[in-house]
Amino acid sequence: MGLRSKIATRVLISKLSSVSREKKIFNLDSAKTAGVIWEADQREVFIRIENELYLTGVKVVDICYYPSKKAVVPEGINGFTRKDTHWWSEVPSSHLVDTFIHQKFDILIDLTGQSSFPAIYMTALSEAAFKIGYSGRSVNYFDLNIEFSEQPEAMQLAEQILYYLTRINKTTIE
Repeated sequence: MGLRSKIATRVLISKLSSVSREKKIFNLDSAKTAGVIWEADQREVFIRIENELYLTGVKVVDICYYPSKKAVVPEGINGFTRKDTHWWSEVPSSHLVDTFIHQKFDILIDLTGQSSFPAIYMTALSEAAFKIGYSGRSVNYFDLNIEFSEQPEAMQLAEQILYYLTRINKTTIE
C-alpha cells in the first residue's frame, strides 16, 4: 500500500466513527429507496439495474464517478470527476458526494466492484440500511458481499445483485 492509499484510508477511517446507520435487510419487495454507485463505463449496467428497481417500485438515486480529470459529466447525469476529489488522495470533495452518502437509502448498490477509492469512500460512509456489492480485495463495507473468484464484469455483478435482492429475506419460497 502506497503513501497516498495510506493517507486516503486514514481519512476514511477517521470519518467512519461519525456514520449513523441502522442496519436492516431489504429485498426488492420491501425496499422503497435505493442508491446506486456506478462508473462512467457502466451506463448500460446502471440502466439495467435502474429499470429493474423501477419495475418493483423502488425509487433510485444514483451517482456516477468519472475517473478522468478531463472528463465532463454529461447533462442529466448525477456525477463527479477526478478533479472533484482531493488532488493527491482521491478523497471526494464534492457536495454531490456528501449529499449522496447522507441519504438514508433502504439499499445501497455498488456496481463498481470497488475499483476506485471514491467508490470505496462512498460505500463505507453511506448511511444506507443495507449495502450490497463486490469488494474484491478492498476492505468489505457491505452487508452482503457478492463473491466471485475473479473481478466480475459489471453486468455479471448486476445480475447477481438482482438475483439476491429478489430472494433474500423472503417469507415464502417461490
